Amino acid sequence: MSAAAGRPTDGAGESSLALACVMIAAGGLLLGMQIDGNGRLAGAGYAPLALGGLVALVASLVQLGRKGRLPRGPLTATSAAMSFFGITFLVGGVLVPGGSWMFWELVVLLWVLSRRRAREQFAGPEVGGAGLSLLGLMLVFRIWLTWQASRHSWQLFTVDVPLVARLPFAWIDSMRTLTVGAFSQQEMGFPPTGIDFPVTVSLWSAGFALCAVGLWMRGHAAREVEIERVHALIQVLPPQAALVVERLVPEAEWEALGFFGLPERRLARRIEGVVAERVQRQMQLEGALRSVRLLPPADAPGFPAGIRKALAEYRGEEEEA
Repeated sequence: MSAAAGRPTDGAGESSLALACVMIAAGGLLLGMQIDGNGRLAGAGYAPLALGGLVALVASLVQLGRKGRLPRGPLTATSAAMSFFGITFLVGGVLVPGGSWMFWELVVLLWVLSRRRAREQFAGPEVGGAGLSLLGLMLVFRIWLTWQASRHSWQLFTVDVPLVARLPFAWIDSMRTLTVGAFSQQEMGFPPTGIDFPVTVSLWSAGFALCAVGLWMRGHAAREVEIERVHALIQVLPPQAALVVERLVPEAEWEALGFFGLPERRLARRIEGVVAERVQRQMQLEGALRSVRLLPPADAPGFPAGIRKALAEYRGEEEEA
């Protein structure tokens, strides 16, 4: 660990990034599986996957066009691709495979996931907390439909018609209840033999959790990789100079200052410019403080006394230095 950096750059961010990519790939595999009534493995179909890719593509283009940068290095480029596939897997895994529901789900997801983000995107598309919450609710909706289908109840739910349901006439049996959201086995993309509900839902839930956590981890790990890269560049300086640079430009401001995702040469120039600007500002502030003469009286109460005390302490520390 360098005294200038004050922290190790041991590649922990890269390890987390690689792990996140593996989690996304495993989650996508589980989301595309279902077990039929005979216990055999069956795919969930290509239509939801294709629509998920469409949503991911639109979200990627919107985020890249706003304040996006292409990732740098093979690992960050791979993680950006895995972020794209992670969004594809999540959307494809929660969409109802057919019917009018799919259209409205697709419209809502396009609106939520394709909104422009305030902060700069430098390592591929991202999904915020609102997007993940919406995807989770949609997964619950799909699981509910699957549960209904496993009971051979091919509708979302039924509602008893008031008064009519109590009449003792057999010829009105068909009018006693209203069916809401009818669907068919083919529309849901189920195998001809049906599905094993507990195992299939377990696979979907595990896949969704892996993809969602992997996307969240990938975003944090991508930032950690960029932090390590900036630290490594600052460590090239002599230890004392590097310490001054990191105090002038603290780590918490690096992303807001646009350091992440820049090429090495542009990053160095950007750091030079920020340091020069802040050194000049500090010198101007110190010059202004030295020239202050109109101090309030020592016995002044409240706000004037507080300002006078602060200026006196500053000058005292300056003289001791």
